[in-house]
Amino acid sequence: MSTSRSVLAVLATTVMLALVTGGPAWAASHSVSMTDFKFTPKTLTISVGDSVTWTNDAQDPHTSTSDSGLWDSGSVTPGQSYTHTFNSAGTFPYHCTFHQSLGMVGTIVVQSAPTSPGGSTTAGSPLPNTGSSPLTGPFVILGLLFLVSGAFVLFRLRKRAA
Repeated sequence: MSTSRSVLAVLATTVMLALVTGGPAWAASHSVSMTDFKFTPKTLTISVGDSVTWTNDAQDPHTSTSDSGLWDSGSVTPGQSYTHTFNSAGTFPYHCTFHQSLGMVGTIVVQSAPTSPGGSTTAGSPLPNTGSSPLTGPFVILGLLFLVSGAFVLFRLRKRAA
């Protein structure tokens, strides 16, 4: 009975460890401030699946409106926010409908994979993405299950031989 409990405890610990360490990366949230008739930052680089929240930190209403019509926040009054999730890679220029003539424009650059931990590049060539893939978790679990099963079979064979 105690052997079964030990095997179950090892198996449960293995599964929890694999789930904690081997999953895909989470999407990130980014912020853009609408102030003094400008977007800050003016250009933002993110990854596919990330969200951008525009917050009106000014005294006047503003909009975040895609030049291509992909999104339109409508009027965002002071203190309010608007969030959009980017599901495809590309460069997305946008503007404030009310203040575009004053230069209130910005750009969201969406990359298919992050090039560094913060999602922005440093000087020189970008580093390759060496993070785990969505298949890492299942392969880790499968490998650990084989390891635990082999140890259990070996233990039973030695116990039977003794």
